Amino acid sequence: MWSWLEAIYLCLLPDWARDRSPDRGHFHRRRFTLAHRAKRRLVRDLWLGSGCVMLLNPVLPFMLALGLATTFLAFTILDETD
Repeated sequence: MWSWLEAIYLCLLPDWARDRSPDRGHFHRRRFTLAHRAKRRLVRDLWLGSGCVMLLNPVLPFMLALGLATTFLAFTILDETD
């Protein structure tokens, strides 16, 4: 049995928030797909490899260049387009 506060709360919610079915076009839903999880795993491995290379060659200009390149690759991989 719903309490009267929950009934008021549901009356005040807009239609899109009241509907509990997932929306395929919503931007947040992609984070829970298997493809996006695989992309995140790839980016994690990329960053771990990059960090290991940075530890092997701890020269500041090299670390900055590798960090910028890794950031670019990570954003490219995690881009929302498929």
